[in-house]
Amino acid sequence: MNASAKGPVLAAPARTSRAWSAAGVLLLLLAWHVAARQLGPLLMATPWEALRAVGPLVRSPQFFANAGVSLMRIGVGVLAGASIGFALGVLAGHSARLRGLIEPLRWLLMAMPPVVVVVLAMLWFGLGSPMVIFITTLMMAPGMYVNTVKGMLHVDRKLIEMTHVYRYGPWLRLRHLYLPALSAPLLAALLIAACGGVRLVVMAEVLGAENGVGYALANARSTFDTAELFAWVLLILGLVALLEFAFLQPLQRRLGRWMEPSHA
Repeated sequence: MNASAKGPVLAAPARTSRAWSAAGVLLLLLAWHVAARQLGPLLMATPWEALRAVGPLVRSPQFFANAGVSLMRIGVGVLAGASIGFALGVLAGHSARLRGLIEPLRWLLMAMPPVVVVVLAMLWFGLGSPMVIFITTLMMAPGMYVNTVKGMLHVDRKLIEMTHVYRYGPWLRLRHLYLPALSAPLLAALLIAACGGVRLVVMAEVLGAENGVGYALANARSTFDTAELFAWVLLILGLVALLEFAFLQPLQRRLGRWMEPSHA
């Protein structure tokens, strides 16, 4: 059988150019520097001033206490939100009635501004970790739920029938059928959840917490210490980069191997 009879061969997507990514970073730094020069040191520190402030900030006695609390909140909140969204998405993917029951709540949570959730959580839980974790979990679950349901609904019905013919149990069906099919949307949702979780935790801490990175940011803002404020911003960006490049992208490559065409 010739190649034309097999249909068109889809070319693999081109990888992101690292050189252009580096150029994009340099362009952002240049824009930051120009904006800082225009606004003045009281409103915005330059990239070099922020970088110089990282060392003293990391050596301060409060750094590890604030960073550790925030990392715990991010980990627990994102893990809880992703787990709840995934579990509900798998169940809703099997039941149209459950999807209809959950849909109004999903729409409500995705439409509600996070600031409203922060205010309500402060009233219900007061200041501290329970409030921050509750907000993060509540805001992270809908995105994971939507991606899971969409992936479940796009699984080939014939493959599902085949698993029933071979009497696959729920665990085998989840492991060998649904997880490979859901790997791409779930990893995209997990990336969004991890980055969004960092933002939500810091925002909640700024608005109503007695410790954490957001609390330190609020203190730096109140004292007009823009160098320390932007040093915290650099450290937050470093955390997000570490999550994406050291954990999520290797996980994506590992789980995406089943999509690679066979060379046999």
